[in-house]
Amino acid sequence: MKQFFLFSLVMLLMSSLSAQTEKAVQAAEKAVLDVYYTHSTNRCAGCRAIEKETMQTLNSQFKQQMENGEIAVHIVNIDLKKNKEIVDEFEVWGSSLFIVKNGDTKNRTDLTKEGFAMARTKPEEFHKVLAGSIKKLLN
Repeated sequence: MKQFFLFSLVMLLMSSLSAQTEKAVQAAEKAVLDVYYTHSTNRCAGCRAIEKETMQTLNSQFKQQMENGEIAVHIVNIDLKKNKEIVDEFEVWGSSLFIVKNGDTKNRTDLTKEGFAMARTKPEEFHKVLAGSIKKLLN
């Protein structure tokens, strides 16, 4: 009887661990996007507009993906020593906007030029470009 109980307990634990491992694998396979907006301490109107319009796009069109962890947002002040690793990784020296899929920073989508060209003066167009890039990378 004790052996049967012990065997049942071991099987129950193994099935629980298997289910947890499967969930972890599924979560790891989920496409994850990191949106990085970098800036210096002193920012112009265009720099502030890129952050504002990026956050507006994400909050209005991708709120669920941000809440469930598919999309993470990183606002990075490049002048702070604690952010040196990110500055070095992205080789940034000012305001930049990048989308990184699955942590692959070498194959990132750079929307810096579009941000400066549109965020302040044509925010609706910027929202479309940013949302289109995000949707493409999520698929």
